[in-house]
Amino acid sequence: MAVLFTIRVYQILVTVLCVALAVSFVGRAEYFDDAWFAEEAYWLIHTGHVRSELFRGLNGWENRLYVFHKLFIYTQALLLSVLGVTVASSKVIGVLFGTVGLVLVWHYPEKAAREQRWLAILLYLGCGTLIRYVCLDRPETMCMALGFASFFVMQRATTLRKQIVGAALLAGLSALTHLNGLAYILAGAAFILIRNSWQWATLFGMVSSLILSLFLADALYDGQLPTLFAQFVHDPATKSGLTFASKLTVMAGYHEQFFHSENEAALSVLVLLCLLVFRRHLRSKQPVLLYTGLLISAFWVVSKGVADVYFLLFLPWLALLVAEFAVQYLPQQPRWQQQTGRGLVMGYLLLAGVQAGKVIAENNRLPNTEAQNARLATVMPVHHTDVIAPLSFFFGQMAHYRIRGLTYYLMLSEKGPALSLTAFFEMARRDRVLYIISDHQRNAAYNIPTNAPTRIGDYQRVYQDQWNSVYAWQPK
Repeated sequence: MAVLFTIRVYQILVTVLCVALAVSFVGRAEYFDDAWFAEEAYWLIHTGHVRSELFRGLNGWENRLYVFHKLFIYTQALLLSVLGVTVASSKVIGVLFGTVGLVLVWHYPEKAAREQRWLAILLYLGCGTLIRYVCLDRPETMCMALGFASFFVMQRATTLRKQIVGAALLAGLSALTHLNGLAYILAGAAFILIRNSWQWATLFGMVSSLILSLFLADALYDGQLPTLFAQFVHDPATKSGLTFASKLTVMAGYHEQFFHSENEAALSVLVLLCLLVFRRHLRSKQPVLLYTGLLISAFWVVSKGVADVYFLLFLPWLALLVAEFAVQYLPQQPRWQQQTGRGLVMGYLLLAGVQAGKVIAENNRLPNTEAQNARLATVMPVHHTDVIAPLSFFFGQMAHYRIRGLTYYLMLSEKGPALSLTAFFEMARRDRVLYIISDHQRNAAYNIPTNAPTRIGDYQRVYQDQWNSVYAWQPK
């Protein structure tokens, strides 16, 4: 007997979510990370190693990048070499591994009731964070899928040795995808230690660490380990979490990871309500419950920040936890609690619909990136010259210009004295930059306001629309 909905209703709701997601993928708006990581894959395809022109001048990235999301970029390069380098193709990797996560969530509860499976994937697909970020060129969905695959193997492999070695291999690959995957190594080792023995936990740690050590392989091959360590210490994405004080700050605000917005809070609240209402059913060695607690604790230790997109790293377990508790224990609760549970899930899906609507509206509001870049290029007739532009100008234009990203100048401004417009344009002149393109959306970019003077130093504004302004070097 169904607890919340009939299987037919679940099938309809999941279908509606899949259709909404598919519609949201069409013309999905470009995000600055799309260009950031696509450029790394682009140079790997064309030169055989990872580098960055968009961040020329930062930690020697224009020569070689040794600190990057290794397995993610290698996989992305493979996909883009087949699909071509476009905004749409750069997003395929997120959708691909989001789908892998979905398949694993469906197959995880081997002997569970059908409703438990359907509720788990309903919660997975209905997560607002997934709806917003699954179609994005970032490593979180790949890291999550490999991390969950590690847990999956621990529960489903036929022998204990296969469980440990297979799970360790996958946990190591998740950390090689994104260093936040270290949380899966720590959680997996602790999980095995509690449920099995320290010997098996040690084997898990050794195998996963061996896989993770491949992070050093390219630098070792080039004899550039000091460069790798220097890039790691000075990387804007990592250095903020390297001091004791900054780490304590991150740890103190860790709860924000689960309550950034309604996208994260909706599922977090459902989990907390399950733990409260079904507390008498809690058993310390329930696999999903135990691993979830260990994973949250491990991420608290390793995380350098609490970005909303990191919520994806917990999504499969949280969805399974709510599904397991609701289907197994809700029938034993009073009727009003069952009705409340049904209402909460419908509210969760309503928020999913709102988020899908926001994404679709954003897709329609923002211009097509490649088409906008082509328009900007028409007022920039001199090719193969230095240009300062938003990271998104990479798409369709990297072969025509030498592009340095506005994000680089934002980083300069943030780590030192504020960079005034006059100083910025003078710096561009000294570097013989011919064109400068602003980003009025301020998408992680140095800000050149729409009301900036039409002439700044040796640069004259030659184009402006609601999205960008173009300044050309025209000395008096």
